[in-house]
Amino acid sequence: MPSQENSSLPEGLDINARQMNFQHVQGKPQYWHHGDPFMTHVLTSASIFFPEGERFFIRSVRNYQHQITDPQLQSDIRGFMAQEATHGDEHEIYNQDVINQGYTFLTRVERLVKFSLAGLNKYTPKMYQLATTVCLEHITAIGANALLENPELMDGVDPKHKEIWYWHAVEETEHKAVAFDVYQAVGGKHWVKVMAMVLASLSFIPGVLFILGRFLLKDHKLFDKNVWRGVKEYHADAGHIFQKLKEDYLAFYKKDFHPWQLDNSKLVLEWKKMYAKTGKAAIV
Repeated sequence: MPSQENSSLPEGLDINARQMNFQHVQGKPQYWHHGDPFMTHVLTSASIFFPEGERFFIRSVRNYQHQITDPQLQSDIRGFMAQEATHGDEHEIYNQDVINQGYTFLTRVERLVKFSLAGLNKYTPKMYQLATTVCLEHITAIGANALLENPELMDGVDPKHKEIWYWHAVEETEHKAVAFDVYQAVGGKHWVKVMAMVLASLSFIPGVLFILGRFLLKDHKLFDKNVWRGVKEYHADAGHIFQKLKEDYLAFYKKDFHPWQLDNSKLVLEWKKMYAKTGKAAIV
């Protein structure tokens, strides 16, 4: 394990923002995830948090950037901020397309997310803001790993609608330890990180579920037996994935935890080879 003051980026990886062209995310089908409203809305419910969330992450890391002396970690921070800025911009376009489909309640949700994060910026210590970023980056990273490790999660989805998710998953994996490394370098405490994870989990995860429910209510599918029968079957088929997510989430609470203990860099390298060959962020 690297020194607590240094970058932990595995050999062979770098953190650079890729300038993608996801114009095809505009005008996407209402249920782009193989016609499944539940799976489509789960991902969009998470996406609603991304634009303002990514900007919050950037601010929280930038608060401590001047204290970092390791040149590689400084480089990682610059790459992290560039990637997160691009993620925020792309998901803003993605989310607006969903709003244009008639889900206008999302405009109010976006305002609430922005208001909540502004409150965190104004009323909590900067170290707690960084700890919150560390926590949410972990939740995002284990979700990204699940997607990259289990391509069947996107079975039946048109490749052009997969691309934004695979691209985002790869870049979240590349920079998954940057905020953590900064937190360690500036003397962040384990107990603060644990407290932040509990509070972040009690806000982000229920928030996603609430938005999902609102989507299904809007579609008159919240009490549709066919939808929930499909969810039950899907959960049965993907039970091992959810178990792995649970294990990866709980690992965060260990005092000696580090994001790269789950070394999935090979998944990123495989994606990069595919992307270099095809120019596509996702293929069949």
